[in-house]
Amino acid sequence: MTQALELPGPAEPDPVQVPPQFAQLMWAELDDVINEVVQEIRRAIPEYDRPENSAYDQILRLGAEKLLRAYIERIADPTVPTTERDETCRALGHFEAVEGRGLDHMQAAYRIAFHIAWRRTAAVAEREKIPSVIVTTMVESMLTYMDEAITQTRHGHRQAMEHADLRRREHRRQLLHLILQQPAVVPEAIEDLARTASWPLPEEVTMVAIHPDAPCTLSALDADVLIDLDAAAPCLLVPGPLDRNRKNMLEAALSEASSVLGLTMPLDKATHSLRWARRVLELAEEGIIRDGSLIPCEQHLMTMWLLSDVTLIEELTRRHLAPFDDMSDGHRRKLTETLAEWVTTRGNAVELAERMNVHAQTVRYRLRQLESYLGESLADPDTRFSLDVTLRAASLHRRRHLGRRGTPGNRGE
Repeated sequence: MTQALELPGPAEPDPVQVPPQFAQLMWAELDDVINEVVQEIRRAIPEYDRPENSAYDQILRLGAEKLLRAYIERIADPTVPTTERDETCRALGHFEAVEGRGLDHMQAAYRIAFHIAWRRTAAVAEREKIPSVIVTTMVESMLTYMDEAITQTRHGHRQAMEHADLRRREHRRQLLHLILQQPAVVPEAIEDLARTASWPLPEEVTMVAIHPDAPCTLSALDADVLIDLDAAAPCLLVPGPLDRNRKNMLEAALSEASSVLGLTMPLDKATHSLRWARRVLELAEEGIIRDGSLIPCEQHLMTMWLLSDVTLIEELTRRHLAPFDDMSDGHRRKLTETLAEWVTTRGNAVELAERMNVHAQTVRYRLRQLESYLGESLADPDTRFSLDVTLRAASLHRRRHLGRRGTPGNRGE
């Protein structure tokens, strides 16, 4: 039997290669492309829209730069290892896992980067009269590169989720609740749970109160910080003394979060640190003090005390200023302002005039009126102290009328 002769089929065309010279054209566009990618991702994905130089901003910019640079290097030399690219992608996946997210946002960011990179590449190709077959190859190359990047990102995310000690995290959340529980539990219960959670008990702690809508970069926090961001009133517990490193850590995690840095207290008084920090956060929301990130509680202790009983403030004010009841609003306001300055400073007419930016003779006239209305009570130290405290508290209370958090002039003034 004659064996059939096998004839060779038509030869497959060699795949079109992107010329390495194209990489030189892309290098010239790189910085602009990186900036455009970062800006568009921040615009399109609110979770990544964080302030410049924050941890999020640095990670986003570094990720875009490394991935785009690695792609151009691959165009210039297809044999270049992808080790650094893969490590960057796995790190990005790990970051998303630590932040408690899936990969939907990261994949959306990759797609944004691809579309921008492709649009800029197409513009360069048209300008340089690059053949369409090479442009098509570029598209295929970019899609392959993006698929590889996403695959490595998934690996990083999965590894982080697999290696995370979720049970220990839950134990630490329970430990935070136990430390803050009122009435307080016996110390032995806290000690037992702390051992289970592998959390050395510190002598001192600092509580941080956080506004419920405030962003927090979890990956920036030290591993021993106890966290509860899911509560109606989120908070953190920082163990040990609050040194510069700890403050830097909190600034990185809460750079744009409305939050209050509580007092550093013994562990068994952590609930007081948090209670006061939350009260200061309320004062910021009410417009009584300036809102901001990591407002130091220690700077507003007197304000908290003065506003501890608003109804009592109103009653004290009514009693002290009862002799002014028949005055016009304007006259009452001027005399009250002068009285507040006098009981605070005990200055003479000239000194008060300078502080109030009025003529000294005007101050002398008002002081004589105050003496006629309030009589000898102004000579009594206890009365002066009560007047001073009451008028300070009343002034703070009036600030509520300036607006709550988010109104113009309430932040950063």
